[in-house]
Amino acid sequence: MQIEEALDNLDAAVVFIDCRHRIQWMNLKARGWFGPDIGQRRACYRIASYGQEFCKICPTGRAIDLSTPAHYEFSLEKNGTQKSLEVIAIPVLGEGGVPGSVLEIVMDVTGKRLIKIEQEELMEKIEKMAAIGQFAAGIAHELNTPLGTISIISAELERAIEMPQERVPKEMLREYLSDMKGEINRCKGIINDLLGFSSGGASRTVPTDMNSLVSRTLEFVKKGRHGGPVELRESLDPGLPVVLTDPDRFRQVLFNVIKNAIEAAEESGGGAVEVSTSAASGFVKVSVADNGPGIPKELLKRVFEPFFTTKSVGKGTGLGLSVSYGIMRDLKGEIRVESVPGQTRVDLLIPLLDATKVSPDGEEESSI
Repeated sequence: MQIEEALDNLDAAVVFIDCRHRIQWMNLKARGWFGPDIGQRRACYRIASYGQEFCKICPTGRAIDLSTPAHYEFSLEKNGTQKSLEVIAIPVLGEGGVPGSVLEIVMDVTGKRLIKIEQEELMEKIEKMAAIGQFAAGIAHELNTPLGTISIISAELERAIEMPQERVPKEMLREYLSDMKGEINRCKGIINDLLGFSSGGASRTVPTDMNSLVSRTLEFVKKGRHGGPVELRESLDPGLPVVLTDPDRFRQVLFNVIKNAIEAAEESGGGAVEVSTSAASGFVKVSVADNGPGIPKELLKRVFEPFFTTKSVGKGTGLGLSVSYGIMRDLKGEIRVESVPGQTRVDLLIPLLDATKVSPDGEEESSI
């Protein structure tokens, strides 16, 4: 009785389950979460998954089969509120060391999960702003060229206004205005590209043409760099299938990877970065390869750690690949890094939507 009272006072759900997955006993917290009318000997999977079948990942079954503690996380919705629950299943050994039942301890980790999500979102924003800051000078130079042209045209128009009307050909004025309009649209395009990259709007998953996304991202990178010793190449598979993804978040990953590749190639005094697309088994693959110094084998396994960087002090935040890893995980994709001395390749894989190809006039939903 004293043990039951002690378990009832725990800030965690405690459940005893037999080898046939029937509930033997639940403490007060468990009855509060799963309902006071559950009663004994009801199957645990009917509570966790609200169905007649075993859970896809069963910590109780794993604890029984392996005679070792098992860990699992799942979500539970009650009264319109979503809870994130962490389960530790501990086998209770009987005669001969064979598990006779399982003790499940279930803890509410909703708060921790929300904090983790907020931290990941903050890291994503920090890396995005850092990338924009590094490219700010190039973007300013890119804007300065059309603005300079507009300034020259406006001066010519001012002189034309001072001339007698009969000496000012209308065709010349139309040409000046047309040129000015073209340069204004060029400025508008650069600003829209920058706004598209820096936007932090709600996530949106849409059918996306990866070839178009790659080309437009490379154009944005070229505008920000304004030349340089590294040659940027693209090799696109014309028959690439459509993928279902968030183009803005994927573009941030691609931008980070290309930026890293350029910086690596610059360390070797120049060279090239090639961005290619291809269809892999069940995935569309975007690869970014550089001929920089490469990543030492002993450091390769650490490249996705937050704040880890192989760059010199003052270069990079150390968040790029860590943030990219988190984004690709959210997009149900993968990011892989392979490196040998003199070459590094990063593969970004997104699951295929279907085998339908984007039509030539199809619109890709990305803002760059």
